[in-house]
Amino acid sequence: MKNIKYLFLILLIIFPFLSSCVVTEDLTINDDESGNSQIAISVEDFFITVLNDFSEFSSDATDKPIMDLAIDDTANKLTENETTTNVLFTKVGKNSYEGSFDFSSLSTLISDLGETENQTVLTLSDNTLKFYLDLDNYYQLTKAIPFLSDPNFEPFGPEYNEGLSADDYLEMISFMLGEEGPDAIRNSIITLNFETPQPIKTYKGGTKVSSTEFTYSFPLIDFLLLAEPLEFTLTW
Repeated sequence: MKNIKYLFLILLIIFPFLSSCVVTEDLTINDDESGNSQIAISVEDFFITVLNDFSEFSSDATDKPIMDLAIDDTANKLTENETTTNVLFTKVGKNSYEGSFDFSSLSTLISDLGETENQTVLTLSDNTLKFYLDLDNYYQLTKAIPFLSDPNFEPFGPEYNEGLSADDYLEMISFMLGEEGPDAIRNSIITLNFETPQPIKTYKGGTKVSSTEFTYSFPLIDFLLLAEPLEFTLTW
């Protein structure tokens, strides 16, 4: 069995919750691209309050906490996918969750999550993993994460704020979310950690930690604005 550790699959599903949020995923992949994923998610009270405030404007009224709904949607999306089995998500704390699932094909799962036949955000072929996200293929994420195109949340995303500077964006966030908002976003860093099944041959856009370990990090605000593409390439 060969292993590769990274966080991207769950990020595809819950990217909008990453402000004030800690997400980790350990993913094991076999030679035939089947494998298993173990996930841990923890969200700070501040952002939960913001989400619940926005949920009051939703036409789908419910007493269930919005983060619980998001996790349920994640589990349902994975359960309905033909490549996944043994999907299990549980709430382990006030704003903390754990989950796991098995998959039969990593490449197929990535394509299915994006609901795009030729999605370009994340691709895996011939031991080469590529991540590329810009304003042109951002719509692929909105298909994987309908929440991103919800009218209540769309104003926070890159399409709505194209051309806006980081300072202007944070000023807008302060107005919309309160004075805690800018620091929550400013202090959020997204880190993808990989452990490859074989020694790394080439890489671009990240940091080689050891012969089989690779890290790619970027500030959350870089995702929210996408003024420049987010990308890396890793071959083992």
